[in-house]
Order: sequence, then C-alpha cells, then structure tokens
Amino acid sequence: MYLVRSYDEIEKLESNIENQELVIFLFVRPGHPLFDLIISDFEYLHFNTGRYCSIYAIGYSSSVDPDWQKERGIYRAGRGFFIARDFQKFNESLEERINWEYSGETEVLILQNNPGQPNSLDFQNYVAISIDEGIRRGYIDSFPSFMEALIRSARTEVYAKQAIQKVAKSRNKIRDLIADAINDCKRIPKPIRSILKNRLFYRTAVSSNRR
Repeated sequence: MYLVRSYDEIEKLESNIENQELVIFLFVRPGHPLFDLIISDFEYLHFNTGRYCSIYAIGYSSSVDPDWQKERGIYRAGRGFFIARDFQKFNESLEERINWEYSGETEVLILQNNPGQPNSLDFQNYVAISIDEGIRRGYIDSFPSFMEALIRSARTEVYAKQAIQKVAKSRNKIRDLIADAINDCKRIPKPIRSILKNRLFYRTAVSSNRR
C-alpha cells in the first residue's frame, strides 16, 4: 500500500518490481461515506498485499510542508494527508493516457505491471470497479471484504503460476480474478455474468472504448 501524489511516482516504484503482479489504483476522497473506513484499513492493506499486488492510494502523501497544511484542499487522512489538487491532476493525467473517466465515487482501477519493459504499467486489460455501486446493488458486501477477496485471488494466481514456472511468461486474467473476488464477497446471489454487465459497477478497457 503506497500513498502517491502523481503517476510518475507509481511508474518509478513499479519499475523496480521484477515479478508480475496486480496493480490497484484506489480513488477515495474526504467527505465520502466510506472515507474513514478505508483510511483506517490502509496499514492492514499494506501488510496484507505482500508481493501479490501493489495498491496505490491516489492523491495521498505521508507528509506535506507545514505551510501547505493551511491551504484549502489538504486533509488529514490517518497518518498521512489527502491533497485534492494532486488527486485531480492525477485523474486528468490518467484520462489522457487511457480511455477512462473517474466516476466521482470510491473506485478501484485494476491493471497489471509490465516488468522489464520501458512502460512499467500495462493498461491493456484494465478493469474499473465502483465500490459504491457494488454495495448499493448488493454485488459486494463491503470494501474490506472485496479487497480481502481480491488479494486472496491474486495470491492464489501467483502461487499457481509459480508451480508451473510461467510467472514471467503468463498474464494474470484480471476478469477471472475479479469474478472470483465478487463471488467470494457478494451479498446477494446473482450470476456473475449479469453483474459484470452493469457498466456503472464494472468497466473495462474494451467497454470504455465502445462509449
């Protein structure tokens, strides 16, 4: 779990990772109903992800210049700070790179890293999940249960690939990992296929290109 203010920070961190893993961008803002819950989960997520995935909290920093704390748009967030200006800049930068738009709610964007390549992030098969829509519809029980299931799925996938020695050559199937996570934590019984048709909840690189 990393607190980051810019896209460049993520690329720099991922360029030092040699193994293939899931990469998760977390978008959550102060004033949102889930904010306090998610912030309180930061440290647990940091220690729980291990080498299976990296989670980046967008628009956050572990420290800021004391003079900055007097500015508007800077909020205490656990042991760190949320910086609204950096959050917005990051979203604008990402929208220029891929065909994606921030939903305005709590959201996770799931992709893969690209070890050993000039571009350390691979957006080819990214998936964006609206946590709020998932909870409203009963697709997922809660943010903690969804993240726990997603990390567990990523861990299983990494172990399976290590067993057959294809870690460097294979691509994680993001859609399958997310489907497994939703099945593990959903509140109401509903076929996964129909859940993934809801574009307010589940968006992919392919579905975004169709808009």
